[in-house]
Amino acid sequence: MIVTDILEVNLGHSKKKKAYKIYLDYNFAFLLYSQDIKLYGLKKGLDLSEETYHKIIEETVYRRAKQKALAILKFADRTQYELYIKLKDAYYTDEIIDRTIEYLKGYNYLNDVRYASNYIRSKMYQQSKLVLKSKLLQKGIDRDTIEKIIFNEYQTSAEDKDPEILAINKHIKKKYKDLTCLTKEEKQKLITSLYRKGFNLDKIHKCLDI
Repeated sequence: MIVTDILEVNLGHSKKKKAYKIYLDYNFAFLLYSQDIKLYGLKKGLDLSEETYHKIIEETVYRRAKQKALAILKFADRTQYELYIKLKDAYYTDEIIDRTIEYLKGYNYLNDVRYASNYIRSKMYQQSKLVLKSKLLQKGIDRDTIEKIIFNEYQTSAEDKDPEILAINKHIKKKYKDLTCLTKEEKQKLITSLYRKGFNLDKIHKCLDI
């Protein structure tokens, strides 16, 4: 493998450390800092041995990817897709990201089912099922997983405490304390507003006694 290019990268958050994208045989291989380049004796045109390549991957790149991933998860739980994007933005290759994700899943540090369950439980009394589904899809959770978790979470709620009904009532009370004073036009605007938030029309009508 020939080192075909070494390009400096501005990471923004790290002014003291100079970072460089290393290209092997004209393909991006990994990101290293100036001390790494000195340590491994890298320079443009160098014929990099397989032994040194694997040493860089295992002892530097993969190790740092795990450290960064753990640092990200320390502050907030993430989906696999969200973590993938974070690591991709940090110039890690798909191969390294996949290995890192599998490592984290092995210790249950990363669990999309757990994430989706916690997300739905924390927001089901404020938002509609439709909005929850949409947001979880954007976070990379697959549709089947979302549907199963929503079904399970909403099934465990008592019949007289339907999360969507309670959520609708919360939105209504934020705007109006007394529904009896609403004009026909105001009530229609309220229905439209709730419907745009993804709430079921029948449930909206039920909350408004229509």
